[in-house]
Amino acid sequence: MKKRVLLSTLLAASVCFSSMTVYADDNEKVEISILTDVSRSVVGESGYGTGFYTALDEWQEKHPDVTINIEEMDQTSYQTKINALGSSDDMPDVFMLKGSWTKNFVNNGWVQDITDDLDADPEWRDAYIEGAYDNATQDGRIYGVPRESLSTGLIFYNSDMWSEIGYDEFPKTWDELLDAVDKFKEEGVTAFVMGNKPNWPAESCWLSTLGDRFTGTDWTRSILNGDGAQFTDEQFVKALTCFQELADRGAFNVDINSIDDQEQQTVYFNKKAAANANGTWFIPTVNTAAPDDVKAATKLAVLPAVDGGSDNQNTVSGGCVWFTSLSNKVEEGTKRDLCVDLLKTLTGKRVADITASYGGVTPWADPEYDKDNVPELYTEYLELMKDVVNVPVYDACMDSGVIETMNQGLQSLLIDEITPDELASDIQMEQEMAE
Repeated sequence: MKKRVLLSTLLAASVCFSSMTVYADDNEKVEISILTDVSRSVVGESGYGTGFYTALDEWQEKHPDVTINIEEMDQTSYQTKINALGSSDDMPDVFMLKGSWTKNFVNNGWVQDITDDLDADPEWRDAYIEGAYDNATQDGRIYGVPRESLSTGLIFYNSDMWSEIGYDEFPKTWDELLDAVDKFKEEGVTAFVMGNKPNWPAESCWLSTLGDRFTGTDWTRSILNGDGAQFTDEQFVKALTCFQELADRGAFNVDINSIDDQEQQTVYFNKKAAANANGTWFIPTVNTAAPDDVKAATKLAVLPAVDGGSDNQNTVSGGCVWFTSLSNKVEEGTKRDLCVDLLKTLTGKRVADITASYGGVTPWADPEYDKDNVPELYTEYLELMKDVVNVPVYDACMDSGVIETMNQGLQSLLIDEITPDELASDIQMEQEMAE
């Protein structure tokens, strides 16, 4: 009930950007197509989803003369569809751009440069956290507005279950982590459930953090800039080896590649697993969907330090991964003006405030929300991140072909169908093809 009251208050009090509203000409029928991986079914549960559809509906009320054709689907299906639409020259007007796709979409002419639109409205352009546009920027030009700021490698753990095996707090060393895995295995409990059927969780929620622990962030930047680093470098292979050894130790569920991220949360909520690596999007899910005892026991942590790693071990993968963008097929004129106005609304203050109110992490630098009514885990997350550094999420910044090879390869790596050296070589080969 508190959540509904809070949301109503926000909807009444929030203020959109002060900008001139654009309307279609009386004699001009405008249709705007939107393709999104955000479902309306999450309204009232997900902060960003609630904010997105609230803003969209309000914009539609102001523009009854504009027809909005929106298609929503799950993220895996979305990634397949948006690339197929690009290849067939049938892009939607407004769509969700993943940071790792930017180079490919720009080179193929599928996404529109919106730098000048942002520069024309500094209040809009400058409302976001530092570095928010980085993963949607190519050659100094911006191709998307950030929709969320994420941490993707957080450890959500049931503190009651960890206390039962002798850990009153999450392990601080890798040896302690391995000891905990062994103890859970003796009790017939999965230490970490992972739903890697869609193939991105292993990379996004595990390897991006674990890889940085071994390589450091300068290595990732070198990969992105093409100035020397390679995936076959010893430190990256060590990260893959560490990940495989963790799986071989029995840290994960045996059906790791057969269940998805939704089934993963069910396993955790049913206390069949003591922890899972997940993103900030899981905070509101725990708050609204977890059984009361699991909700009360769930705490946040980051992976412990690894032996022989980089200097900074207090890290977690994160940043702005997804963006809202315009298709290149939207031409100058009334329709484009309307699309830019809609884009501004879908990435504006109203969305940021609602997202934060549900415990979602927004790229807005200063969202307004009732701090006393957000999920407890959200407050814990903000406290945790005072000492933790966000490092790049691989699938937000690396070439899409590289990521696909990495993600598919990790499915094989975690069930011993491929060695770390073989996977590193495969990824490096794809990287060289992309350069």
